[in-house]
Amino acid sequence: MRRRTATVRGIELGRARPEIIVPLVGAYEDELLAQAEEAVGTRARIMEWRLDRFRPDLEDVEEHREAVIAALPALRAQLGPDRGLLATFRTTAEGGTRPLADLDLGILLEALVTGRRAGTQSAVDLVDIETARDPRTVQRVVSAAHRHGTVVIGSFHDMEGTPPEEELVEILRAQRRLGADVPKIAVTPHSPRDVLTVLSASLTVAEDLSGPHIAISMGPLGASSRVAAETFGSAATFATVGAGSAPGQLRAQDVAEMLELLRP
Repeated sequence: MRRRTATVRGIELGRARPEIIVPLVGAYEDELLAQAEEAVGTRARIMEWRLDRFRPDLEDVEEHREAVIAALPALRAQLGPDRGLLATFRTTAEGGTRPLADLDLGILLEALVTGRRAGTQSAVDLVDIETARDPRTVQRVVSAAHRHGTVVIGSFHDMEGTPPEEELVEILRAQRRLGADVPKIAVTPHSPRDVLTVLSASLTVAEDLSGPHIAISMGPLGASSRVAAETFGSAATFATVGAGSAPGQLRAQDVAEMLELLRP
């Protein structure tokens, strides 16, 4: 039985070599576009726009949302037609840089996937929603994304530790039941055995053959999980061009070479 995949711009998540996702964390549009230009020069085929890192000078939720929507066409143009764009607002509860109420998070992400402003239609290929948010917000984002052909990454981050393997497996499976096309867990290890816990959970879920997922053990201790993705069934890994977005991320060029060297 062939494992199901998720496809954006001809990029098939869950098939063969894991994809490299590069976070774009520029605070202002010129910095964002410069980092995007550099990222396009790597083997990474998906870029993650970290919306919570953008325009830290704008505290008002509506002003920030308008700035994001206004910057989107230029970013999409910078990436070109062959790179996927993942929109992510990481809240402070899961390691992000600014808080956002569930209702406002839903409004922002729905605006991006529906292309409410001229020129933004189909600009976002994937959207991240934290599945621990209010269930109504999660369902709102999932439904809007699927109506507009946008792949949903349902994410869970534990910045303090690594839950037991059975709990990680259930989180990934529950995210898929919520409608996530690509469930994702990222947790913090305190021992090598914690890293093994994540890898084992990833392999268990991969054996479900229910679709792609992402499993990451963060920080320097978990760096091996970022390059062993293919062996243990994870469909993607995150790597940096310039500034990163999470502890333990490696350079995109180095990750590309290691993924090739470590192919099973």
